[in-house]
Amino acid sequence: MRRAVLLAPMMTLLLLCACGGGGEGEDPFLAVQERFQNAQAIQAEVTLTCNYQDEVRTYGLACAYTPEQSRVEVIAPETVAGVAATWDQGTMTLSYDDVMLDAGPYAETDLSPLWAAPALLRAAAEGYPLETGKEDLGDTACLRVTFETGRGEDLILYHTLWLTEEGTPLRGEIAGEDGLVYTMEFQSFTIEERESDGTNAETDLGGN
Repeated sequence: MRRAVLLAPMMTLLLLCACGGGGEGEDPFLAVQERFQNAQAIQAEVTLTCNYQDEVRTYGLACAYTPEQSRVEVIAPETVAGVAATWDQGTMTLSYDDVMLDAGPYAETDLSPLWAAPALLRAAAEGYPLETGKEDLGDTACLRVTFETGRGEDLILYHTLWLTEEGTPLRGEIAGEDGLVYTMEFQSFTIEERESDGTNAETDLGGN
């Protein structure tokens, strides 16, 4: 049901863009996805809120993302700071105080807190486009975009990003069929993009 509801405004937007034509009719949703598809590397710090059924937990995370490999380190709270996880070709490795532990194969559709930030960034590049719209976060006008990911009918996830007009991610959410699971507030964000000529261009969008 949710997919049908989300597809309705997306289809309306596509029809409006098709009627408008030209540069003014360019879909900002597609521009966002293209930017993440061209990302060579992303550095971000986020405050992650885990909305579990019986409790709410909050972590500070530093994320180093590339399409091939991602690393996330816990920076808060102090009791678990330094715990890190690396994903490389479907395998997760945990580390703490330079001690490495092979955690074996990892299914990225599992809702691990340490996978939330890389999953959101990957969904922005590879997810199925569902919805776009404008929504204010406080006094900031934002573009809101939603992507769907999943493996068949086993697990469907909805990834939503709120970005400023300049393309700075301010907030992210990951939800499943049963509701909201993770909320992310971006504290900093730097993206290195591939140019059309094959060179790289880095954009530091700073803290929020």
